[in-house]
Amino acid sequence: MATHDDQTSCRRTERGEKRCERVRAVAAELFLKHGYDGVSLDDIIAQSGGSKTNIYSHFGGKEGLFISIVERLCDDVNASLKMLDLSNSNLEDGLRELGLALERAILDKRHLALYRLVIGQSERFPDIGRPWMEHGPNETRKTLTRFLDGHRRRLRGVTPEQAATILHKMLTWDYLNRAVFGVQFGVDSSDIEKYVDDTLALFIQGYIQPDELTREGFHKSREPDALRTGPEDSVTALNPLQGVP
Repeated sequence: MATHDDQTSCRRTERGEKRCERVRAVAAELFLKHGYDGVSLDDIIAQSGGSKTNIYSHFGGKEGLFISIVERLCDDVNASLKMLDLSNSNLEDGLRELGLALERAILDKRHLALYRLVIGQSERFPDIGRPWMEHGPNETRKTLTRFLDGHRRRLRGVTPEQAATILHKMLTWDYLNRAVFGVQFGVDSSDIEKYVDDTLALFIQGYIQPDELTREGFHKSREPDALRTGPEDSVTALNPLQGVP
């Protein structure tokens, strides 16, 4: 199967690029709505135009097209984080903006449909894991790492990369899994803000050194309930890996 990094045929001509984009757009909507097995190349061509020859030439077939779409949709999710201008933000405010943008992106219905789709096909197509991780979670962590790297003097006992990984897990695990498995969905903006504020307060308590300008700021005014329940509960909350086999 042709690799997507090597597929330059889509970019050789403006017409070819537009054709590829049309195929991706149509196929993405069909895959998200009907699943991988519920969509054939004929279904895609009927709506996008073109031919099977073009799809095989540009993407290597249905599986290659599917992987290309996963990459593109993951890029779309991360775009909202990359668009943030945090150049004048302090650490606490910047983390809050990133946390809110990430939470809204991963709880979007299209992302949830994509997440379910990838999970459902991961055993059948082991190659789907690499593009999903590279264009999805790993790219999100890179964005968090770049911001944290600008404030590395305030990190306590962790590198920017380690801090980004921990924070990413803390922000995504609970609400994302609730939504994916239908336990909880349709949370409003106030719920998201409280979840992000509580998560960041725990993260800052564990991994961020106080700054003189913010010593009485973010983590005191937004102290979550978890920090008021006692030392044992606080330690557990600060370590997202504790208790995981």
